[in-house]
Amino acid sequence: MSATAQDQSGHPARPGPALLAACCLVGGLLLWIYVPHLFSMAKNWWTDPNYSHGFMVPVVSAWLVWRGRKSLLALPQRPCAWGLLVLAAGLTVLLVGQLAQEFFLRRISLLPVLWGLLLTYGGWAWARRLLFPVAYLALMVPLPYVVYDSVAFPLRLLAASLAGWGLRLLGYPVLVEGNVIHLPSVVMDVVDACSGIRSLISLLAVGVILAHLMLSSRWRQVLLVALVPPVAMLANALRVLITGVLAERLGEAVIKGATHDFVGWLVFMAGFVILLGITSLLRGPEPGGGAGHGK
Repeated sequence: MSATAQDQSGHPARPGPALLAACCLVGGLLLWIYVPHLFSMAKNWWTDPNYSHGFMVPVVSAWLVWRGRKSLLALPQRPCAWGLLVLAAGLTVLLVGQLAQEFFLRRISLLPVLWGLLLTYGGWAWARRLLFPVAYLALMVPLPYVVYDSVAFPLRLLAASLAGWGLRLLGYPVLVEGNVIHLPSVVMDVVDACSGIRSLISLLAVGVILAHLMLSSRWRQVLLVALVPPVAMLANALRVLITGVLAERLGEAVIKGATHDFVGWLVFMAGFVILLGITSLLRGPEPGGGAGHGK
């Protein structure tokens, strides 16, 4: 179910101007359809700190395509009709999202639509090469609220429990009730903003790109990405612990304001450095004796 043409030398022929014009027309039409959804998603990135990393995800994806442009253009272009089925599936997801008034479905439908266009125009070789940059765009789409809430609340409980354990080790009398930490001088409520989901999503975007660029074997890539959640959870628990220590010593004012934000940034950077360290360790020699290398 593919369209393949060959020139006189036997090599696959480049798609003609008519196919290129048709793809540009379809691409322009789809861009017009998706502009409202892209703008509403960008508004989420701007107003919700949990998704502020969304501005960087399409930039990184575009950079990945630009980085591999020479090898991509060297691949044969064999337009494939299967891409139309992928495109139709993506548009179906968009339609369902429209009918159900579901933002997530409308936004995530862009991925199969893009990949379907690439498959239709360039064929399987192009589609395989560009699968990761397209799939990486999924990290820019805000989660449905039902998923966000189901993840954030357990993370709040875990952060409070780990921070309470750490405070006891430091000699502070502490009582943890759910997501509330009672210290002698202050009571801290671990709210959604302190659940760690923000650092989890951001570090996941970092970890995935580190795995793709820095690690050569699939099992090491999977291992690095799998280690992102525990690193993010431990980093966030450390943030709550440090905030508790500062609040006990300096007063309740440090729970809010610039000090709180600075501690959050500092701990996020610590999580980033830990991921870099893990990546460096995973780039060690392969079991067979070869060394790991970047792509």
